[in-house]
Amino acid sequence: MDWELEEENSGIKLTAKVERTGEMTNIEKAKKEDGPFRCSYSNEELIIRRCIDKRDHFAYKSKLSSVYPSKETKLHFDCKTEICESLAKAFPDGNWEVERHLKGHDNFGRSILRPDISGRINIDPVVIEIQASTLTLDIILNRIEGYSKFNQKPYLIWIVPLKEHVGEEKFRPRLFEQYLHSMYYGRIYYWVKGMGSKVLPTHFAPAERWIKETMWYNEFGDEEYAGGYSKRYKNIFLPEYGSEVDLKKFKPHNRPEFTPKNEKKAIPSCRIYQDNLHKWWKTNNKEH
Repeated sequence: MDWELEEENSGIKLTAKVERTGEMTNIEKAKKEDGPFRCSYSNEELIIRRCIDKRDHFAYKSKLSSVYPSKETKLHFDCKTEICESLAKAFPDGNWEVERHLKGHDNFGRSILRPDISGRINIDPVVIEIQASTLTLDIILNRIEGYSKFNQKPYLIWIVPLKEHVGEEKFRPRLFEQYLHSMYYGRIYYWVKGMGSKVLPTHFAPAERWIKETMWYNEFGDEEYAGGYSKRYKNIFLPEYGSEVDLKKFKPHNRPEFTPKNEKKAIPSCRIYQDNLHKWWKTNNKEH
């Protein structure tokens, strides 16, 4: 099998260079213990991705945001406490509460919904989900659908607390982070301890890698060249931060349905609470 040709046609990385030996290997033969692996073009480190929903492949190793693997952590608790106390102080008639069982939901024959924080900002019912660990898109969609069943449909804010901000370097947001980024029109709301009811809106800007130029001789003895250009990553981005914004200044918005090229990431029509910042990033033809 011509792995390099298939890799070029499929658009996914099926081959890599074994750092220890300098030899090329393909994804079917590669084992984790054979690593580390390197890209033959950019020499960046690669890792093996064994997938269920798509073909196995090599992926570029990159930094992840610092969320926790389990749901309930001190960070999760601190985030709920700081935000709820701040909103309760600003809106004393808002009936703010942590882990409230939303009455009436059982009438729809669905599981109980207990949002991390719920209350009212002025007259608007608001629920806040604090996502301190990874989760599937199905869970997000189920919660969006559940909240939409109430007579007084609440506006939803999704916040991701971090042990520390992702910094200035390129990183790989998890799938649920990319989904929330699309849901809130190209931004996600990060929070770290001590921010109270403020969050840091963050945009995922395109990141690129340099494909080094290579030269070889073809079967006729002629020189051929490849590389010498930048290529965009598919799932690695640069964080671009907006100004810190207080949840008290968020506004209600009816978000229309949106279906990207990957229909599995479709966003249903829903009610969200969002900041009122103008775009702080430049949009170009490579924008995600």
